[in-house]
Amino acid sequence: MTRVLLLRLGLFLAALLFGVLGWRQVRGDVGMTFVYFVTLGVVGGFLAVKFFIPWLGDAVGTALFSSGEQVGDDPALKAAAKLAQGDYEGAIAEHEKNLAKDPAQVFPVGEIARICADKLNDPARALHVLSSHLGSRDWPEDDAAFLRFRMVDIEIDKRHDHAAARALLEKIMLDFPDSRHRANAHHRLNELEQLEFKEAMARRAGGAS
Repeated sequence: MTRVLLLRLGLFLAALLFGVLGWRQVRGDVGMTFVYFVTLGVVGGFLAVKFFIPWLGDAVGTALFSSGEQVGDDPALKAAAKLAQGDYEGAIAEHEKNLAKDPAQVFPVGEIARICADKLNDPARALHVLSSHLGSRDWPEDDAAFLRFRMVDIEIDKRHDHAAARALLEKIMLDFPDSRHRANAHHRLNELEQLEFKEAMARRAGGAS
C-alpha cells in the first residue's frame, strides 16, 4: 500500500512540475495558452480517473469496512461489506442471520429482496422473500405497507406484470383505508394507468408503421 501511495504521489508531483514548466513556456502566447489548458484538462482528467478516484474509493471503503471489529458490531455493515465485495449471497446470509436474532425487523427483509431483484436478477425470489415474511407475522401498518410497495415495485420494474401490480395496489387501498398508504397506492395506481396508456400507444404506433 505504501509503494502504491508513493507512486501516486510521485506522479502527482511530476504532473505538477510539468504543469509549471509548461505554463512558463506558453505564458503570453494566446494560442499556445489555449492548447496548454486543453492538454492540462485532458491529462488531469486521465490522472483523476486512473489514480485519484480509485484511491478515493479505496480510502472510503477502507474507512467503512477495514475494521473487522466495527463491521462485526453492526450486522447491516457486515452485509454491506459483503455487498461491496460482490458477494451477494453472503450479504443475504448476513441479513438472514440478523433476522434470525430479531424477526421483527423490516429493513433486512427489504434488503434481501432488493439484492435478489437488482443484483441476482431474480425477481421471483425477491417476491417470495417479501410475501413469505409478510405472512409470517402481524407487522405494524407502516412495515406491512413497505413490504407490499416493494412487491409492487418488483412487479412493475422487473417482471412488468401490471395486472399483478394493480391487484397489489388495490389490496393496499382496501386494507389501509383512511391512511397515507391508501393515498400513495391510489397515486401509484394512476401512474400505472398512465404507463399502460403510453405502452398501448407505442404498440399502436409500432403496428401502424
